[in-house]
Amino acid sequence: MQAEIIAIGSELTSGAKLDTNSQWLSLELAELGIPVHYHTTMADSLDAMTETMRIAVDRSDLVFVTGGLGPTLDDITREAIAALAGVELELNEESLSHIRELFARRQREMPERNEIQAMFPVGSRPISNPRGSAPGIWREFVREGRGSQLIAMPGVPSEMKRMYKHEVLSLIHI
Repeated sequence: MQAEIIAIGSELTSGAKLDTNSQWLSLELAELGIPVHYHTTMADSLDAMTETMRIAVDRSDLVFVTGGLGPTLDDITREAIAALAGVELELNEESLSHIRELFARRQREMPERNEIQAMFPVGSRPISNPRGSAPGIWREFVREGRGSQLIAMPGVPSEMKRMYKHEVLSLIHI
């Protein structure tokens, strides 16, 4: 079994922010005996993201994606996963309820744009994010008769780490 990590965000490729998620995930996976063979850091570009994910699922058993799950127009990880799978996005009511409740608990009005965070590629599973408004995405792809799991998590390190430890580890097939 081998893994790879794709860190998404123009703030990473411009140097404005440092990608600490890839390092942390690599160390966590090494503790499980899963080698990470590739790290890719890329800007927010739908075509490039889709192609990079296609290459990753073709060569790796586990593909971890961090970033691009927020509500802004450049957060297009969900769209790239849908394009890769050749499916549309669909609303997940449970995720939308969680996002609305999160804003209500913080006594803030939820911007309409945050509804995009409850949209998931058909055939994928939402991954709970108790710390933030960006649920993760789990999707399995079949490649050469074998499965490849793609797990997308938020780019915010505290949210990503919590999601990995408390949600993702129980979902991945090791």
